[in-house]
Amino acid sequence: MSLSFSGPKGWIEQRWIVYALMRDSIQHHLEGGCPSAEFAAVHGAAGALGGQRVVLPAQQLHDELRRARAALAGRPLDALAISGRTRAVLSLCWPPPEQRETMLVKDWGDSVPLLGAPPGDSLDDVFGHLLDGLLRITEGASASDHVEVMDL
Repeated sequence: MSLSFSGPKGWIEQRWIVYALMRDSIQHHLEGGCPSAEFAAVHGAAGALGGQRVVLPAQQLHDELRRARAALAGRPLDALAISGRTRAVLSLCWPPPEQRETMLVKDWGDSVPLLGAPPGDSLDDVFGHLLDGLLRITEGASASDHVEVMDL
């Protein structure tokens, strides 16, 4: 399963687990563990999982990701977070729980199936390339520009 993000300046495709861990880490470190309106576009992309088409405001997504990049850049791999919903999907438990609490991966068991061995020693190594790609395709976006998200 992968997500395709198509924006005003191109597109990027990424495995869903990389997006989910980015979203969960944003939620854990910047939203106190619960989704908030402050990162509504980041959370909104999850609506594409399962085959739905989601359209997000490109400028809003860019602003949210820029704030996330500034706050998460350089954090160690020990800061990687995972939500109960992501854990449920990885464990093949359906439907996922309504609660969206997060915890550090190291407290869950220090291993994320489908991610493989941690690719480095920082959060940048796990999802920095996705953040960079999404920032690139939304750079200079206007209020009328959108990002289309699809589950491939």
